[in-house]
Amino acid sequence: MSGATREAQLQFVRSWMQAHIADAENVLDMPVVFTEFGVSTKARSTFNATSRDQFIQTVYGELLSSTRRGGAGAGGLLWQVFPEGTDYMDDGYGVVLPWEAVTAGIMSAHSQKLQMFNARCAWSCRWGCKKREQSEDSDLLLFSD
Repeated sequence: MSGATREAQLQFVRSWMQAHIADAENVLDMPVVFTEFGVSTKARSTFNATSRDQFIQTVYGELLSSTRRGGAGAGGLLWQVFPEGTDYMDDGYGVVLPWEAVTAGIMSAHSQKLQMFNARCAWSCRWGCKKREQSEDSDLLLFSD
C-alpha cells in the first residue's frame, strides 16, 4: 500500500487479518499464526519507530480480539527481535528490546493479556474454547489496548 496514509495502511492490515482469521475459522477449521510481520524503519522516511509500534499494536489488537471471542487467531511472531550485540544484522525490521522501551512495553502487555486469558481456559480445550464467565469490568481491563 505504498503512498497510502498510515491509517489506511493500518485499516488494510486489520481487514486482511480479519479475512484470514475468518477463513481459518469458517473454511479450514483450524488456528492461524501470523508470522514475520513488521515495518522497516529504514525503508522510507515515512516509517519510523512510532509507525512500527502502531503496526505492531494493530496486529496484536486483532489477535486479542480473536482470542477474546474464541476465534482462530492463534498468535504472531514479530520479525525480528535481536539481543544486544547482534543489531549489526538489522535490516530495518530489527527490534533490540532494551533500546526500544515502547515496543518492549507493547509486546509485554500483549503477552500478559494472553497469559491472563489462557489461565482461565482449560488446558485440554480446543483452539476455539470460550473463556470462563467473568464480569464485564475485568473483560474490559484484560483486553483493552
